[in-house]
Amino acid sequence: MLKWILAAASYDVEEVGDPLDLSAVGSEDALVVLCSNDPETIESFDSMTYRLRIGDEDWVCRKLLFTLNPEVRTDDCIQWGPNEFVRQAGRAALAEVLGQHLILDIPSTDRETPRNQVEATLLVDQELEEDPEIPHLPIKVPEKRACKIAGIQGTAKCRFIPYWSYNYVSRGEREVKNRAISFDAEGGGAINAINGLKMEIDPGEIERGQIPAGSEIVPPRLMREDVEEEIVQEVTELLTQRIRFRYEKGDTIFYEEKTLKPDRNNIRVELETVYVPVWQVRGGSKIVEVNAFSGEILSMPMDEGVELL
Repeated sequence: MLKWILAAASYDVEEVGDPLDLSAVGSEDALVVLCSNDPETIESFDSMTYRLRIGDEDWVCRKLLFTLNPEVRTDDCIQWGPNEFVRQAGRAALAEVLGQHLILDIPSTDRETPRNQVEATLLVDQELEEDPEIPHLPIKVPEKRACKIAGIQGTAKCRFIPYWSYNYVSRGEREVKNRAISFDAEGGGAINAINGLKMEIDPGEIERGQIPAGSEIVPPRLMREDVEEEIVQEVTELLTQRIRFRYEKGDTIFYEEKTLKPDRNNIRVELETVYVPVWQVRGGSKIVEVNAFSGEILSMPMDEGVELL
């Protein structure tokens, strides 16, 4: 996920060997990233200087630490805890939806400053803290109704779960023994960008506007390129045909079978991130999720991080 956040900010990100996790090169700076809760590893990372040579230039790398250890203090690192991580992931997700680049405004580290925080902004005019505008299904089930459907007394939180809404078009044909085999087809659907489950979404129901204040926008885990490749493979399998034909040679009759597949280059996929509202109702140790568009109780969590009890 850190790799995806940095990539959203136009960094060229690569995984590196121990003890570091990532290196990220931008147009004007470079970062090295450590994900650790171990105090000794973090102390060593904090005290080290990392340099990157690009051509004739020698850059001093900034250091980004992600840790879940609340006791950790550093002098020469940009430090992210879980709250900052979630905030940046949400901003990166919104940047992708809006077709914008995330700008990580990383301050210079100062050994006299115990902790440095990364502030992120997007190349958009509106304040992102105010109700953001994203393509989403409308909330048709209000909070009180969702609690009744869930059958528990508790608090409800509205979460917008990302889906990859897609449409595909396949064109082309193959000719075998004077027989034309067509690969023309069109279709669509939606894939949960968290757990990969499929869902039907009516494009006519999608709204493009603000969502209620206080709602949580869950960042996608499945990336566009991976989803597109999965769809292409599914379409290819769907349109693959096994053709058996008969021909004679001399006084012998032959039967031949061929497997014909569409050309990958003739399959076009269009993807758009669409968010589905879900009421997460909590009562004690019990959690029930209710689709805020359809009113259905979800038998499987929309988010892998949720366990239904």
